[in-house]
Amino acid sequence: MKRLVLLAAASLALIPAFVSAALPATDAVLKGAAFIKTVQRPDGGYAELPGQSIDAILAVRAAGYDPRLDVKDGKTPVDWLIANAPSVTAAPSAAKAALGAKALSLDPKNVGGTNLIAVAQAGYNAETGAYASNAFSQSIAILGLACTGNQVGAKAADNLKAAAVSGGGWGFGGSADPDTTAIAIQALLAAGLPKTDPAIAAGFAWLKANQGSDGGWGFDPSASNTSSTAFAVQALLALGENPESAAYTKNGVNPVQYLLSQQLPDGSFTGYDPAFAANQVVPALAGRTFCNMAETPITRTRPAAQPTPTPQPTTPPASPTAAAATPTPRPPATGDTAAAAPAGGELLLALAGAVLLLGGAAAAAARRRS
Repeated sequence: MKRLVLLAAASLALIPAFVSAALPATDAVLKGAAFIKTVQRPDGGYAELPGQSIDAILAVRAAGYDPRLDVKDGKTPVDWLIANAPSVTAAPSAAKAALGAKALSLDPKNVGGTNLIAVAQAGYNAETGAYASNAFSQSIAILGLACTGNQVGAKAADNLKAAAVSGGGWGFGGSADPDTTAIAIQALLAAGLPKTDPAIAAGFAWLKANQGSDGGWGFDPSASNTSSTAFAVQALLALGENPESAAYTKNGVNPVQYLLSQQLPDGSFTGYDPAFAANQVVPALAGRTFCNMAETPITRTRPAAQPTPTPQPTTPPASPTAAAATPTPRPPATGDTAAAAPAGGELLLALAGAVLLLGGAAAAAARRRS
């Protein structure tokens, strides 16, 4: 049932106006998907980093569009994935690319001759149950295999369960965070564990206990961000929970309303990188989990592209001595590039750098690349 959120002037003076919308939040999803189309690159992908392109492919499919029909300079995401698949060597990257292949209606076992499933399974350590050296990447490997209908290593779920930290969640460096906890919950569910499993129940309890007062989630409960909140919403959906219920409403705001309040006029969402945030938020607002994004029914067609008129200059060009804008620094890639994932020490160092440079929200987004 839709709710009308009345903002009390005293207690919510610092919180922006929220709108009421039940999942799927269609208008926001369509605007977000339209924005993602604007960042498509000439090679058919959507970003410099391969993992971010996979995120975009999944988001477009989660919105109900066929990503195969997104064309830039004659190239589609299919062309991009076929060109990049041979260089994928890390198990989590291959498993995530397999999900992208599924979203593109390709066979993950034959993407231009590359068997992404075989690459992912080859990275499994049967003795330890590990596909990766950290819980986030381990979760991505499990999800990519399980959610494309392929076998997950017998000890993989046990390995992930053992990686939980004190307090019930998952994270890096001995501390839990909402991104890793949410993706780990989804991975364990995809591996076939019931939501009553003690590890899943403990992770779920951690998420509930660490929701922010503004309705969202973040590395600091007092500072929510769109990436962490989107992950948490997907975990709640996978658990069969209603993220718009009273149980997840803080100061009159639920997680869906928080996400909607963060959408920008161009359809993207606030975050260290609006495009990166859009890739994460669109599936959550579409009511899709990480596991079922790739199988979303295709029910929509992109609007026909309109020619952009050439603007006529109305003012003299800027002086060549004008100061150039300083680009926003990007967080490090963590296990989702086309090459092998970094080792555990390198990963932690990269994440530490992201935290120092860009704060918790950037670290959350960096983990998305695993």
